[in-house]
Amino acid sequence: MANVVIPPSLAWVSGINVILFAAPTFWATRWWLGWRDAFLLWGALGVLALVIETSAIITGFPYGHFGYSGLLGFRLFGLTPWTVFLAWTPLVLAAYAIARRLFEAKPLAVSYQLVASILRIVLTAVLLVVFDLVLDPGAVKIGFWRYEGGGVFYGVPVSNFVGWLFSGAIAGVVLETFTWIKRPLLPAPAQMISSTFFIVSFWTFIAFFSGMYWPLAIGIVVIALLAAFYSKYHYAFDDMIVYCDESGVPTGTSRKLAAHDGDTKRHLAFSIFLFNDKGELLLQQRALTKKTWPGVWSNSCCGHVMLHESTESAARRRLKYELGMRVDKLHLILPDFRYRAEKDGVVENEICPVFVGFASALPRPNPAEVNDVKWVDWEQFVVEVADPANGYSPWAREEVELLVKGGSLDRSRIRSWDRYRCEASPLCRFHQTAFLEGAPDDLAVFLAVRALAVDLSIEEIAFVLFALYWARSHKPVCLCQSF
Repeated sequence: MANVVIPPSLAWVSGINVILFAAPTFWATRWWLGWRDAFLLWGALGVLALVIETSAIITGFPYGHFGYSGLLGFRLFGLTPWTVFLAWTPLVLAAYAIARRLFEAKPLAVSYQLVASILRIVLTAVLLVVFDLVLDPGAVKIGFWRYEGGGVFYGVPVSNFVGWLFSGAIAGVVLETFTWIKRPLLPAPAQMISSTFFIVSFWTFIAFFSGMYWPLAIGIVVIALLAAFYSKYHYAFDDMIVYCDESGVPTGTSRKLAAHDGDTKRHLAFSIFLFNDKGELLLQQRALTKKTWPGVWSNSCCGHVMLHESTESAARRRLKYELGMRVDKLHLILPDFRYRAEKDGVVENEICPVFVGFASALPRPNPAEVNDVKWVDWEQFVVEVADPANGYSPWAREEVELLVKGGSLDRSRIRSWDRYRCEASPLCRFHQTAFLEGAPDDLAVFLAVRALAVDLSIEEIAFVLFALYWARSHKPVCLCQSF
């Protein structure tokens, strides 16, 4: 496999592979830092990589004299492939993520923090060299680049590894400075090693098929250690609640189960009331395995907001995860709602904006989150939830009280929103234009075909096709009322 000659005409394949390899770590960085800071950090590290590589090609410092073939894509100024921007960065971030988790920044003495910072920089550089012991021999074997005079380690000179130690230390300083300025609220996610795991695995296979036993052995050890690190330090981004101040500004994070105790800190959340076309409210019974309020009936959906996520995005994410439902429009009706409640020694303490939405599809409950669901008449629910003896969740009771007291959610308001939902839907827009009195058949057909380009479900597409029949006789009908 490794002895196959790659023609220059397939250089674009290498570019695509570099992008695909880099994607998992970039995605993890996005959730760690947010979109803006993720792009900023990747941009800084990518430019640093290009500068160092170009310096080595021109001057020999720090890796020794070498040159790239045309197999890694277009070379900037005829020297360094653009792919270096994305190839080096995920390796650096993986090394730093490991170093940061092993030497966590803690609110201790300044002297300790300084020592920990130095240790993180050193370990980042050393780990980069270890990664390169696997990938550089394979890259030379395939012909991605060549060193002048070759080298003692499968064509790679010692100067290259010394250079990686140097560039890794520079990257470590950049990352330490960046994180000191930005103060990320999440621990460095283990997901940032994902790209490196795939990269090292790829080059380990190359070493195996090429008979390069030292890179093969090192690669196997690195893969095992990366897997062990991931297993120990991995956390799900949606398992981290976001602590906040009185105004809702994030101040810290913690794992969901560890955060909920007898003195739970204020954190970000949301709540949803979901209605069907009959004006009935969807209720859910919380799973019996929940730490907070297990088995309690509550409003349609509630949950926590991830860091670097909007409240509405969090609401849509949890609707899909808990109930298997998508909603076209969510109306924010209680943006400043907050509450504190206690049950069985566990406290909820949330800033919890309240949304209202409408759904035509049936819920598909996730048994890990929801024990049961039911649709109820809104006015009946208003009466029942007001009595604590009926056992509804305290946040649902407080939310309904505010909604009723402020007139935010009475039957007429629900119906007006339902009309808005109808008028905003692709089918109703189609009805408003295609079924005008006297509209020519070819216009109706054109609009019907155009409607198919909208993101419609199979059922909605069937209704659009059905509408063609009515369009030919110019009979107005609102298909939304069929749901």
